[in-house]
Amino acid sequence: MIDSTKLGDAPWKCLKVRPSEPADTPGAQQWKMSEYELWYRDPEIVLRNMLDNPDFDGEFDYSPYVEVDADDKRRWSDYMSGNFAWRQCVRDILVTILISYSAI
Repeated sequence: MIDSTKLGDAPWKCLKVRPSEPADTPGAQQWKMSEYELWYRDPEIVLRNMLDNPDFDGEFDYSPYVEVDADDKRRWSDYMSGNFAWRQCVRDILVTILISYSAI
C-alpha cells in the first residue's frame, strides 16, 4: 500500500554494506563475513515531498521557540521547543552578524 502511493517521487535505493572487520580474521563471526543490502529512500527527497504536501501546511514548526505556561514554567513539546534547536539558531544568527560586521 505504501509503495503504491502517488504522493512523492522518492525511489528506493540499495546500498550494499559489509562489516569493516576482514572476513579472514581468526574467530570472525558469521554475520561479520556477510554482505548486507540496506534499502532506503533519499531523506532529502522525502523531506521535500513532506514540505510540499498541502496536507502538512501549518503542521510544522520551522523555527525554534520557547513556550511558557501561566506559571512562567517552560513547556517542552517537540524538537523545535528544545534547547539544542534554540542554541543552533542563536549560534547561526551570531555567526551571520559577525561575518556581516567583519565585511564592513
